[in-house]
Amino acid sequence: MKQVLALILLFVLVSCASQKDLKYLEQGKTEMSNQRFEQALELFTKSINQNPARAEAYFARGLSYNMMQNYETAVTDFSMAEKLGYSEAKLYSLRSFAYSMTGKNELALKDLNIAIKTDPDSYAGNYYNRAMLYNTLRKPDSAVADLNKYLEVAQDPNAFFQRGKIVLTKGDLKSACEDFKKAVSLGNTDAELLKISEAICK
Repeated sequence: MKQVLALILLFVLVSCASQKDLKYLEQGKTEMSNQRFEQALELFTKSINQNPARAEAYFARGLSYNMMQNYETAVTDFSMAEKLGYSEAKLYSLRSFAYSMTGKNELALKDLNIAIKTDPDSYAGNYYNRAMLYNTLRKPDSAVADLNKYLEVAQDPNAFFQRGKIVLTKGDLKSACEDFKKAVSLGNTDAELLKISEAICK
């Protein structure tokens, strides 16, 4: 969830406009920035009713649904935004999250591939999220590669922990312990991490 919350920061306000649908859209963004998701949802719906061809309104409403954990409806709105021409990387990142939360991991992976290809440097968390999908899909080498990429720019203790667990399954005890120790030094106090580290890392 923290990776998705970070994407809200990318959802910036644009200049006000006089058209009614844009007025609702801007008001909805204000409510979104204040984490009033139900109010934002209502305003985005009003914007869509005024102008059903505005892709950004569907994207915005999809984000609201994501934050309200209505993931299937979020996918529907993100897909409509895409159909209407919205093609920014964050759409695919957010739709991937919605897919993953409904167990559709292959579709989630496909969207993350598009997001990273579209803008590889816009959001480092895409690499972490894709790594977790690769791990779920039993593709450890790909998972480690993405975690390596992510950790080049983010000192994330949980990412070190996750990479350590993966390389441990591959028999690399030394690298696993290095990652576990790094995770602990960065403040990760996960009980599983501490238990594994104490048991195998001397």
